[in-house]
Amino acid sequence: MSKNDPFCKMKGMQKKEIDTLNFSNILNRLYERMIGALTVKIATEKVIKMLNQWYGMIRQQKVEQAIAIKDEIENMLPYMEEDQDVLLYFNVLDFRHKIMLENLNESKLLFKKLELEKEGIEKTDALLQYYFYFFSGQYEFHNKNYIKAINLYQIAEDKLKQIPDEIENAEFHYRVAIAYYRIKQHFFSLSHAQKALESFRADDSYSEKAINSEMILGANKMDLFRYEEAEMHYKNALDKSREEKFPYAESLAFYNLGLNYGRRNMLLESANCFRKALEIEECQKRRLAIKVKFNLALILYKLGLNNEAQSLCEEGLFDAQKVDEKEYIAKINFIQAIYDKEASGKIEESLEYLEEKKLWFHVAELMLEAAFHYKETGNITKAAHFFEKAHCARNQIFKVTEGLK
Repeated sequence: MSKNDPFCKMKGMQKKEIDTLNFSNILNRLYERMIGALTVKIATEKVIKMLNQWYGMIRQQKVEQAIAIKDEIENMLPYMEEDQDVLLYFNVLDFRHKIMLENLNESKLLFKKLELEKEGIEKTDALLQYYFYFFSGQYEFHNKNYIKAINLYQIAEDKLKQIPDEIENAEFHYRVAIAYYRIKQHFFSLSHAQKALESFRADDSYSEKAINSEMILGANKMDLFRYEEAEMHYKNALDKSREEKFPYAESLAFYNLGLNYGRRNMLLESANCFRKALEIEECQKRRLAIKVKFNLALILYKLGLNNEAQSLCEEGLFDAQKVDEKEYIAKINFIQAIYDKEASGKIEESLEYLEEKKLWFHVAELMLEAAFHYKETGNITKAAHFFEKAHCARNQIFKVTEGLK
């Protein structure tokens, strides 16, 4: 039969068509399998396990791991079996995640969303209710609303009684200790910090939290004028953070040592510690850098190094404005107003935010700084004025606790 025979041509065409058809079928089958795989629902138990792992990373302050697990969970959620409680659980943990990242604008939006879902949360189990109130307390804490934070922690504590988790109890005591410290309820703070420290020390996974708990003990003892004891806590925290390679905890230990030496008028030692804190990269990534720059600038002003102090104030102010850190905007403006003649008109104005937030301890501290500065420069009238204002602010500290339920 000739190759030009129409029957031969038809047979050739049929073979090509058959080959094309087979390839098309293979593609269709692969596509169907892929779609089928995507439409298979992921069990809620698997997602819950991932959510628990995510919160574990948040508690341990392992930021990169927490971000990675969150991304993985977000990819799973569209294919999860429908469960509103699990979605609520995700939103509540995401709220805590954003607080960890110091992303207060996004956490504010999520807080408002969760407030609208409060009725639904109240119908869930004790764990989810506990997380809602506990994390809401942390949100209020980061917004300097310390009394609101403690009141929310007290509601969370009732739910926590139903949760037999030693580390979660430690986390609770840790957060409450910090909140009580901020309103200068030192003995409450010491009690909670000690409980947190004992539990965290018993679990090697939480050694960084143990270090931080020890620094809370140091902070309270420093305020109680037990400077040498506080220094021992901070040096111990510094040694452990270096040994276990926790750079942020190391920078925090240097910062606290700087505060301790500053209170004791050991200005060169204080400045040295603040500089060491700023040298650590992890410090620069966090709001801690703003606090360090403010305190270092204050020490440098006292040492007469005004140019370097002014430069640090400008850096700190820029950083604080970028993240809307109003407490430190106020504090930096205040010390500039005292030491820089060009900014002297901002003294009273810079305190408005601190007074509005009832941060009376900080108001009293700044007033004393101003009083001693004017006393040293021979301006007795201004010195007397600020001593009086410091006394009034200290009286207000005791009234703050009236808002506790």
